[in-house]
This record gives sequence, C-alpha cells and structure tokens, in this order.
Amino acid sequence: MKKYNKILVAFDGSDLSVKALNEAIAMAKENEAIEIDVVTALNPTAQISSAVVYASILNELRKEAVDMLKGISEKLDVQLPNHKVKTMVLEGNPGNEIVKYADEHNRDLIIMGSRGLNGLREWFLGSVSHAVLQRSHCPVLIVK
Repeated sequence: MKKYNKILVAFDGSDLSVKALNEAIAMAKENEAIEIDVVTALNPTAQISSAVVYASILNELRKEAVDMLKGISEKLDVQLPNHKVKTMVLEGNPGNEIVKYADEHNRDLIIMGSRGLNGLREWFLGSVSHAVLQRSHCPVLIVK
C-alpha cells in the first residue's frame, strides 16, 4: 500500500467527519512523517438582499468554524504531538474548495465522510464527497 504523508481531512462536525478525522489520526500514529490539514468549508447560499445581513451571517459562520477547528487542533496537539498539523476555514463551494486546497498544498490523500451535515440523507453519496471524488487529482478515502 502506498504511504501517504500529506493528508487533508474535510471536517464539518458531522459524525462521519469525526470518523474521517479518527482515520487520519490512526494513520498518523503509524507514521510520524504524516502531516494533517483539517479544513472546513463555508458556503452560505441563502438569498439575502442585504449585504450587511449577509456579512453578519458569514462572520458568525466563520467564528463558529474557527472555534470548531480550534478544538480539533487542540485534540490533535494532544494525540499527535510530533506531527505537523494545520487547520483552515475555506469559503465557497465546498467540493471545489477542498479539491483546490488539496492541489495547492500538494496533499496526497483526502479523507472525508460520505455525507456531512446536509439534511438530504437519502442520497447514496453526499454531493460534496461526490464532487471531490470527481475532481480530485489525488486519492480520496470516503468514510462511512
């Protein structure tokens, strides 16, 4: 099996994204050379007529995402004290942003849940994970 050294974990706080993060942690415990980037993507899509209201909502979402990733960073510092770990909040279409980040930062594996916090549970594969699978230039591990 190929050794992966630069892992990107797509994290949104869902149970499956927690499982994806735990998979990355398990891999990293076996190889101290592994670097882990944990990203979350904000994509507020509501039709909001006021730019002020939109900016306020985006700022609140950004704050929540930063707080969530701060907790993840603290967890990783304890569990993987000798690893290079980075967290990042992305903004835009989640599938596109995850692939773009992986490409720009030379990640050699993306780990993500099959579905996130989206309420459309009847889909076989979530729209974000499907988009990442279709566009990624590196392997993608989908956790169920």
